[in-house]
Amino acid sequence: MSVFIIYYIKQEAQFSTAGFSSLAQNFTTKVSTVHAQWLMDKQPRVIELASINKAEKQLITVNKKGWIDVNNGPLVCERIWQIVMESPLSLMKQSIAAIEVRNFSAQPSQHVSLVCRYTLPNGTYFDYNRFNGRVSTVITGDSLE
Repeated sequence: MSVFIIYYIKQEAQFSTAGFSSLAQNFTTKVSTVHAQWLMDKQPRVIELASINKAEKQLITVNKKGWIDVNNGPLVCERIWQIVMESPLSLMKQSIAAIEVRNFSAQPSQHVSLVCRYTLPNGTYFDYNRFNGRVSTVITGDSLE
């Protein structure tokens, strides 16, 4: 048993990264599924989708381009996570931070793009761009050094 515990402690960062990578893939799949449903339903503002954890259908708000979005306000990225993942912001007893990253345009006529960054304490993260639906690949804190 002690050998397993020592092995687990040494490999815990890799387990977290692999689990987080899986979460990012699930996030991407749900975003793509909602967008495809939006296209098939003739582009409504709200998509009805069978929910993973509930018997009733999940109502999901989308923006004008059909990507999962919420009205501006507090905790935008946390609310998007809850819509997509239907689970708390955590992985293997680690909290996942939801950070709003704003990219201001040099031209005043263009909008500010908002990216949601979901990150673990070790620096591993993935981004969701709510205007174009892109989910970045998982980047580990180790590769940033």
